[in-house]
Amino acid sequence: MNIQAQMCGIILLVTMFLFYRRYQSLKLGTQIMFQVLLFGMLFCVLCDMLSIWAIVRLLLDHRGLVLAICKLYLVSLVLVGLLGFLYECSDVYEGQKKFLRVAAVGTGIWLAESIVIACLPIGIYKMGRVVYTAGPAVLSTYAFAGSFVVFNVIFTIAHRKQANARRSQVILCWMAIWFGAAFVQFLNNELLLMGYAGALGILVIFFRLENPEYLTDRVTGLYNQEGLLLYARKLYNRKKNFSLLSIWWNLGVSQADEGAREQAVMAAFARRLPKLDNTRVFKMADDEVWMVFEDLDHVEDTIEKVKNFVEYGRRELGGMAQAAFTYMPDAAMVGDYQEMVHLMQYARWKSSDHSTTNFKEVDSDFVEQMRKEKSMEQMLDEAMKEDRIEVFYQPIYSTKAKKFVSAEALVRMRDRDGNLVPPGAFIAVAEANGKILQLGEIVFEKVCRFFTKEQLEQYGLHYIEVNLSVVQCGYPGLADDYIGIMEKYQINPKYINLEITESASMAAKKTLLENMRRLMEYGVYFSLDDFGTGQSNLNYIVDMPVNIVKFDREMSQAFFQDEKAKYVMNAAMQMIHGMKLKIVSEGIETEEQYLAMEELSIDYIQGYYFSKPLPEAAFLAFLQSRQ
Repeated sequence: MNIQAQMCGIILLVTMFLFYRRYQSLKLGTQIMFQVLLFGMLFCVLCDMLSIWAIVRLLLDHRGLVLAICKLYLVSLVLVGLLGFLYECSDVYEGQKKFLRVAAVGTGIWLAESIVIACLPIGIYKMGRVVYTAGPAVLSTYAFAGSFVVFNVIFTIAHRKQANARRSQVILCWMAIWFGAAFVQFLNNELLLMGYAGALGILVIFFRLENPEYLTDRVTGLYNQEGLLLYARKLYNRKKNFSLLSIWWNLGVSQADEGAREQAVMAAFARRLPKLDNTRVFKMADDEVWMVFEDLDHVEDTIEKVKNFVEYGRRELGGMAQAAFTYMPDAAMVGDYQEMVHLMQYARWKSSDHSTTNFKEVDSDFVEQMRKEKSMEQMLDEAMKEDRIEVFYQPIYSTKAKKFVSAEALVRMRDRDGNLVPPGAFIAVAEANGKILQLGEIVFEKVCRFFTKEQLEQYGLHYIEVNLSVVQCGYPGLADDYIGIMEKYQINPKYINLEITESASMAAKKTLLENMRRLMEYGVYFSLDDFGTGQSNLNYIVDMPVNIVKFDREMSQAFFQDEKAKYVMNAAMQMIHGMKLKIVSEGIETEEQYLAMEELSIDYIQGYYFSKPLPEAAFLAFLQSRQ
């Protein structure tokens, strides 16, 4: 029975080793220590089998040799306890020097314990086919191996926040299996379970943590994103310099065909990729791979080889896959591997338009820019949570009614010291990370609450203009969310005018039109903001069901500075009025400009000539004094 259990353990360990050898290793600290642990456990089980065979076959004629073999098995048990502890340390102490110091101390303790075991007497018992050992050497083995197990458990629990959470759980599971087997064997010396239980523990570690398939993409055979994170963590912890290249493809196909086409391009890339020295390749997404270069002396030549290879593959695939590159020459300038990943993803987003170049280099200036935006992103999150988002109102004057009939709501943010942060610093960040949806709802809710609470209609205000960003216009749930907010504050929808931009109408026209239809049915009005910027033409006014067109500040100011601009603005104004739409001229700053706009029959005037944007209290005071 005992020999069969050990044979099963050996078969398990050899099978794991052969399976492991099929895959190329990233040579992570945990992978190296797992292989050492696997060999240590295999050595232990072989010693166990050898000791059983020696007792059965050699005890009468070679008792001294049998005693040595049995003690070798006992020493191997303590060794496995040490290796289990070092395996967990390889995850916690990724830095090589600290791990080596721990390994040196642990090895010294094991050697001392091995000498003690070798010096203590051991008893050998044989009753038919049942054989086992006992005595002081065996008891000391239980004590020494048990101390490693207990210390490993304590270490794992104490460092659970630093280590991989799943690894800590698996180590504790293995220790429980091994400790349980030791306890049973201690009570019944005839059951030799330690070796087989250790093999079972290694099997659990293999399937839960060290299966190479977990770090490999099945389609391409490249390492996957999890592998990249672990490998980069190792390089940063060991303070190794390396470069990073991201390659991604724009396939130029329909969305329905995109997934299959991406898989085909990636599989072709992986198949044809030449073997490059000191280079690791990771599949990060269906359309993107990252390459890590550790040989910095020849990295430029290597990148040229990669570019040539990608270009050759692109032509081979019919020229449809347009490749783009993001390159970080010095990954050491980044704080850690998590920031590195975020930075490369940010760089891809920033360089998504390759109208000028398909190669983006991530230098120190770019890193500093990203960190500032990341800091602003954090500040925005905190401001939204702590209600430091405010709405300022800029009055809009009616040239026909000779009074202020509306206002534009403008978002403002304060830092922790109460200072205003320029909108240009945080709005672009909010649009980039999707927080603009939450920010827009905060602004809209504050506008609705302010209008109903102060009953702004009593001051002659017909409506408040609220801006919609490009991201909001492409959000399918916009109409439902805004109708819900208006119902919450019981505001008449005629008091709301939502401003869209021409770029918004271009970006997600179908979604925008559906949102506009639902909101207009509810009673909301729309205006086209910033007419005169970007891709201006009157087709947008025809396509968009708006009531008001706003000339942006640049166009208004150009009227007074450029004769051509004056003719353009006159022509645009006549056509817009011909479509029975109203016009707002923004950026009016002097009386001369105001009188000129009034003479042109511009319907509404907005600008510093009347007032800068005002917080709620100041805006109310302005209305009370001017109306």
